[in-house]
Amino acid sequence: MLTRMKRSYLIHAGFGLVPGGALILLAALTWIPGLVPPQWDPGVPLVALLLALPLFVTAMARLLLARVSKATLWDAFRCLPGRAQLGLGGGLVAAVATLASTFAGPYGHFQAPEERGAGRYLAWDGAVRETVEVSHEVYLAVVGADLRMALGMGATLFVVAGVAVLLAGEIRRWDQAGDREPDRVPRAG
Repeated sequence: MLTRMKRSYLIHAGFGLVPGGALILLAALTWIPGLVPPQWDPGVPLVALLLALPLFVTAMARLLLARVSKATLWDAFRCLPGRAQLGLGGGLVAAVATLASTFAGPYGHFQAPEERGAGRYLAWDGAVRETVEVSHEVYLAVVGADLRMALGMGATLFVVAGVAVLLAGEIRRWDQAGDREPDRVPRAG
């Protein structure tokens, strides 16, 4: 139960889940035509990724220090309240879907869009393995896909870190209660 978990785990999870959800929302906005400016600043996703990395590493360290098996992780997930399970599962699916959506659509094989002035747009075509000239419409689609990928990487790290910390907190709560043995693990539901 989340209310019985140490506050440091909840705060750490919040630092992962809140920005992760915001990045997923921003990435979803790139699907709206005309919303992504052609000259998006790659500094925002880079800063998000740089902030997510230490949070992810510390979350994994907390989980590794708990010395758990996959079965114990699943049991810990099942012991979380139903709404927390739904939110965490939905967040994980949304983060992974954000990354996967980069390759969706008819322009999924294009990457690295460039504007060469005077209405010339270039993009790397993975199908032919060279840079080709593309239309403005394709250029904007590839800019949106690149932004989705950049935001999705940071979002996935943030969300996974938040989930890992909550699972580690649940396992820590079991340890303190003295019921860590698999047959005595409390079940949700």
